[in-house]
Amino acid sequence: MTRTLTTIESFHAFVNNHKLVVIHVMRDNCSVCHAVLPQIEGLVGEYPNVSLGVINQSNLEAIAGELSIFTVPVDLIYLDGKEMHRQGRFIDMQRFEHQLNLMYQSID
Repeated sequence: MTRTLTTIESFHAFVNNHKLVVIHVMRDNCSVCHAVLPQIEGLVGEYPNVSLGVINQSNLEAIAGELSIFTVPVDLIYLDGKEMHRQGRFIDMQRFEHQLNLMYQSID
């Protein structure tokens, strides 16, 4: 399930209402952001109980301060409302999948 998050409140509600969450932060004019998104969606799609939230920083500038983001894309994994893993700018999909898999196994 992919949800577009447009407010700080919707971000917090999303993270706190799902056990295991991936957040993808992007911007409009970021070609890398748009290239990584389908890869993240495909990866998350392999895990039935993982929710994906997408935040377009171009529409929600305040998310940068909220999450201490200095570059995009940023992909984060939250478990029980806590940030457990973060990758920015260059996303190592194998490492990201490894971390997601470890956390996914912990919730079974």
